[in-house]
This record gives sequence, C-alpha cells and structure tokens, in this order.
Amino acid sequence: MKEITRELESMEPAGVMVDLLLGVDVEGLTDDQKLTLLIVARKAMAALHYVELSLIRGIEDTAEIAMATHEPEQSVVRQKEYSDVLDRLPRCAELLRRGEIDARRLKTVDDRVVHLTDPELVAQVDEALADVAPGLTRTQLARRATKAVAEADPLGYDQRRLKAREDRRVEFTPLPDGMAQLSIILPAIDARQAYDLLTQDARALVKDDRTTDQKRADAFLDRFLGYGVDRKVKVHVTISLETLMGLTEDPGLLDGYGPIAADSARELAMHGPWRGFLLDEYDRADALSREKYRPTARIKEFSELSAGGVCSAPGCTTPIQEIDHTTPWPQGKTSANQLKGYCTHHHHLKHGNYTATLDKGGTLHWVTPQGRHYTTRPHQY
Repeated sequence: MKEITRELESMEPAGVMVDLLLGVDVEGLTDDQKLTLLIVARKAMAALHYVELSLIRGIEDTAEIAMATHEPEQSVVRQKEYSDVLDRLPRCAELLRRGEIDARRLKTVDDRVVHLTDPELVAQVDEALADVAPGLTRTQLARRATKAVAEADPLGYDQRRLKAREDRRVEFTPLPDGMAQLSIILPAIDARQAYDLLTQDARALVKDDRTTDQKRADAFLDRFLGYGVDRKVKVHVTISLETLMGLTEDPGLLDGYGPIAADSARELAMHGPWRGFLLDEYDRADALSREKYRPTARIKEFSELSAGGVCSAPGCTTPIQEIDHTTPWPQGKTSANQLKGYCTHHHHLKHGNYTATLDKGGTLHWVTPQGRHYTTRPHQY
C-alpha cells in the first residue's frame, strides 16, 4: 500500500488515489492519516464530477442517459444544461478538475453569474475568483462572487436586485412528527432586521432549558400572534465614501450577510447614524487602542469591522459573538487589530487545544491539534 503522508494532499487527482481509497483499512489509520485521506477523497470526487459533467455534455440523447443511470430525464436535461459551466467558467472548472474546489462551490459561482448576459463579464468574474476560490468555504465564496458580479456589472446587479424583490414569498413545508417549516424570502436588509429583532426577543426571555434557536422560534410566534415587545434593532452596513456620494457603484457590506447593492447600502445609510473609519494601504480598517484591559465600544466596533463582521476562525462566517485578546493582556494591547471577534464555539477552541497567533501584518495564524496551519486575514473593503 502506498504510504499515507500529507504529500498526497497536494497531488492532482489520479487513478492511484482511487485505488488507495478503496483499498485502505480505515480503522488502522491515525487521525492525521484519516484527515489526509478525507482530503484526497474530496479531491477525487471533485475530479470525477468534472468527468461526469464532461460526459453528460458530450452525449446528445438525454433519454439514453436517463435510462442508463435510472434518473428522470428532466433531471438529466437540467444536468446537461448545467454542464455548459465547463465552458462558461473555464478557470473555476479547472479548479474542480484538479480537486481544488468541490462541485458545490463551482455551482455557487455559477448561480451568481447566471444572469450576466455578456460573456466578457462572466470571464471577468471567473478570473477574479480563480486564485482565491480554493481557500474559501462555500459561504465565503458566495459572498466574494456576489461582490465580483456587482463590481463587473454594477447597473445590472442593481436591476437584478429590484427584480429579485418580486420573488419574496412565504412557503409552508410539512415535516415529520407533527412539525412543519415556515420559510420566508425577503430582501437581505429586511431579513437581517427581522432576525436581529427575534434574537433580541430570545435573549430577553427567562433563562431555562430552551436553546437560543428554540427561543427565537417561540419569539417569532409571540410577535406574529401579537404578543411581542417593541424593540429597536441596529443593522450595520459598511459603504465607501465614494459609493455613498454616488461616484462609484461598489457594493456595501451588510453585517451577517455579505455584499449588497450600492443603491441598497446608500438607502440604508440615509436612515441611520454614520460613523467614519480609516483604511490602511491594503483597504483594511485602521487601528484604535487603549491602555486598559476592557476595550471601548469604538475599539470593539473597529475590531468587528476589521473582521468584516464575522468570526475570525478559518472558514467561519458566523456573526461575531465574543471579542478576545489574541495575545493575553497586558502583554497584548487592547487594540482593534489585536482584539479579534469569534463565535462562541471558536472562542472556546482558541482557549482549548487550538492556538491562534497574530503577525505584524494582522494575519491570524491557527494551529490545530494535528499540527495543521491555517490563516485568516483582516477583511479587505
């Protein structure tokens, strides 16, 4: 059997990988070897998905495919239509072939360029994402792709936003065990305000054995049935001065959601207080600091801006829930760059058997219990 080392993780998918995966005794592996083979398996599946799309694209008779694969022909037709993604996004598709992104991430990009009618604009987005996509989660890639589309076609992006409002709706889906799902599709700003309002309601409820999700659901019923308490919520959006003045159409950044159309960001800015902050030469939030342990509200705000409003752990897109000194105080300063925001889960990991250190450039370096190294960088506006 081929020796299982981390070098396998950087190899391009090949038949020997599949042979290795099918012949391995998983129970006899160390945790690090299992993680290596998990990465190899995902790369192999991505490459095979590329091959599958290539084959579907090359066979004209969809009925033949449907009968051979035991799938409904309409499903095969949809797959065949989607297989054009190999031509539409050649650079991202090549990442799929090499196993550097998976099928879901390629589909995420394609979903965001599907309404771009100019092939040159699609190519511009493809080019903008090709170098960064391998290092992003699906949610992070979705936000980056949304921003790339808005930058490539700002006028069309805003037109599509207005048209998308027509798709707002409420849906009812039966679930097992006497439950059902009630879902609502709204403009991002409205949805974010509603969610934050329910979160405030949930936190105001008495402490008991209910989870936050359960309390949020109960708070929704209270409000919908007329028992809610009036509260005010703040929705934060970051927008450049040039966009605010109408000189550019760069998208704004809505906390907990991602890029939104410039017009939406300007509209929201007109209805609330403003706060200016400076960017450094890398378009990152500049620092504020103080000599005491507890950060001021302004420093907390700057720290959250530096992270783009989401947890500073690699790949996490959960809104910031807790602020922590990267280097323990007083060795570590109480500054916006040194303070990092985390979700509760990753905050606990940082103080457990994961380590996080900060370099001079503001990059946060994580080392896992298996000795693997990952990084997160300040958000670039």
